[in-house]
Amino acid sequence: MASYAPLTPPEHELCSNEHSNEDNSPTLTPSLHENTSSKQVSREASPAAPETADEVYRSPRSTPKEPESMENRLRPAADVINRIIWDAKFDSEDYIIGYEDRFNGRLEASLGTWKKDLTDEEFIPQHRILYIKRKSDGEIVWDKRRRTDKIFYSGNSAYSWLSFLN
Repeated sequence: MASYAPLTPPEHELCSNEHSNEDNSPTLTPSLHENTSSKQVSREASPAAPETADEVYRSPRSTPKEPESMENRLRPAADVINRIIWDAKFDSEDYIIGYEDRFNGRLEASLGTWKKDLTDEEFIPQHRILYIKRKSDGEIVWDKRRRTDKIFYSGNSAYSWLSFLN
């Protein structure tokens, strides 16, 4: 069975041998104990192999960072339910949860009867929640498919709430 030497040197060799030049791109000086007689994987065998040594021995500091997503994420239903239950501004008896049942399709349950305990027989997982609606005026305050959240103003609701800035 053939043994191949790794294409990249160990971490301690990268740190100790790395020097930077004027354009801040890292270069690597050869190691003193490099074994030239060991077998290495040829570039022809690996079509996606980097072309230059700079691409092979890139420092984590010089790797460009990906820009973070600019979209506003929708808060999970569990956060909205907890806010309605624990915030004094909201009456938890005034809210209904619409969810997808595996056998009966779309159903609704009041927030007061919603079971969060995993061991409960009537437990419904959070990922099945479709919307949360206020009973008094019928307004949907959280909707997974439309990505609206009128409790925390996350998801698409943040853009409509901040539209006055334009």
